[in-house]
Amino acid sequence: LIKQRMWSGRVAKARRGELAVPLPIGFTRRPSGEVVLDPDEQVRSVTGLVFGLFEQLGTIGAVLAFLADNHIQLGVRLREGPERGELAWRRPSRVTVTNMLHNPAYAGIYAYGRSTLDARRRQPGRPFTGRVRAGRDDWLVYLPGLLPAYISVEQYEWNMRRLEANRSRAQ
Repeated sequence: LIKQRMWSGRVAKARRGELAVPLPIGFTRRPSGEVVLDPDEQVRSVTGLVFGLFEQLGTIGAVLAFLADNHIQLGVRLREGPERGELAWRRPSRVTVTNMLHNPAYAGIYAYGRSTLDARRRQPGRPFTGRVRAGRDDWLVYLPGLLPAYISVEQYEWNMRRLEANRSRAQ
């Protein structure tokens, strides 16, 4: 009963757009709780570059190759440890670029419940296994315009269609 109440409270807070979720690359949270674009201009530029490259080149592999060929790193705000909140520059990976393109926060959309837990896929001793991405209709919360944006909602939707077309073609 207590677990259910805690879950209900969490979902209610998310539906109001007040639940503080971990922010992706290019965003930071002020002490007041307000989400803003990263104050570092280079972080914002590189984040925007990833979306511009995907629009121009059309595949994650091409974006990754461009970033690697030009020695461009992504600015990441550390989430834990003594240097929490500090900026660290990391080499981009396919997973990182994929997650950036799939994340609706970049289009200013506050979303919650984008993944569910599939008990059949869960592996004993591995706490974060079994997660499955839910379709957009199955998200618990979808609030456009709540966050600052790097791209438009239309561009985000175009990116999703492009990623889906690329995935289908690769199979």
